[in-house]
Amino acid sequence: MAIAAIVVVAISAITLVGGAAFFFYRHIRSEVVPAGTADARIAAARARFGGQPALLRIDGNGDAALAGRQTTGNSPAPVAALRALAYEPGREKLVDVTVPFWLLRLAPNGRISFGPNSGINFDAERLNINLAALEELGPGLVLDQSEPSGARLLIWTE
Repeated sequence: MAIAAIVVVAISAITLVGGAAFFFYRHIRSEVVPAGTADARIAAARARFGGQPALLRIDGNGDAALAGRQTTGNSPAPVAALRALAYEPGREKLVDVTVPFWLLRLAPNGRISFGPNSGINFDAERLNINLAALEELGPGLVLDQSEPSGARLLIWTE
């Protein structure tokens, strides 16, 4: 009986690790691209929002402030995913992240943060952004940030 329990636990652990690896493989893509290619991909994603202002604006000190997109009072379309495109010019690394909103809802206190190893420098805890606020606003542009170094970060909900 103990051997059967050990086998079940081992299979469960393998399934969990395999499932997590598959999830990250499917939802986080990183590739080496020249700056022009990264700029074109980010511009194409940004073009979807026309002149819509981003929800957040980051100043020179790294502090965030609400900049645009206020609630309209109407019931917004449901938010299905949080998307991010980030480019690091020093390594010519473009990271494309898609996180389903159902998974984000499992986050503690509704706070979201991309870790320091994700290639995306965005800490929703520091910026005081939570999922309820993003859902209340509906799909749209969250952050469009450019650094003097050439680094770019575009975050939106869809």
